[in-house]
Amino acid sequence: MSRAALLVLLALTAFAAEEAVPTHLKVKATFTRPDKDGKPEVYAEPTVITVDGKQTTIRVGSAEEGVVFTVTPKVNKDGTLTLETVTESREAPPAPATTPATKEAEPAPRAKSNLPFFHGVLTKDKLFSIEDSAGKRQWVPLGRRIDGWTLRAYDEKREALTLSRLGQSVELVLHKAVILDAPTPQVAVSRTNTTITVKPGAKTLLGGAGGRTTSLEAEILDVTK
Repeated sequence: MSRAALLVLLALTAFAAEEAVPTHLKVKATFTRPDKDGKPEVYAEPTVITVDGKQTTIRVGSAEEGVVFTVTPKVNKDGTLTLETVTESREAPPAPATTPATKEAEPAPRAKSNLPFFHGVLTKDKLFSIEDSAGKRQWVPLGRRIDGWTLRAYDEKREALTLSRLGQSVELVLHKAVILDAPTPQVAVSRTNTTITVKPGAKTLLGGAGGRTTSLEAEILDVTK
């Protein structure tokens, strides 16, 4: 075999070993929804570049309220395109209706008692937040008298304040407010699978809920230029 023939053979072998360039496609999705007047408006129009048979995902909105759109385009022998789509819509539940308040809500009154109310403590400063029978709250040290009761001692471990009056001794335990966690709203999720066959560049409308629609448009790109 001549040297020239050998070089040609090597070139053909190297060319055959190269992987074929995959077909690239551009997919454009248009998302619409009713505006305040009920007319459709485009609120998102993303475009992605993918290759034949590869799944790509488009996200619009947030994890709590939005759309996760997945499309897998495939090029058919006749030049048409098959688009396999999955639409996952997430919608937060509506906020509960509230009645407008005519005046600022007042805190619920605490139970009647002839004892002061122990609200808080500054351990380092040895001061105690005490509310008297008239509802007045103030920071006072040990030895101070409130409603005839004298603050005698404080047990830090048990968070208990000892009071005395006319030979009677009582303990007030630190009052702790309880904060309830707000319930996490349940997000409504709907999922739709659709497979369509279209011509390159043709726009196809997909159905939706609540007046929302999604349309698709795909075309084959020439990446050799």
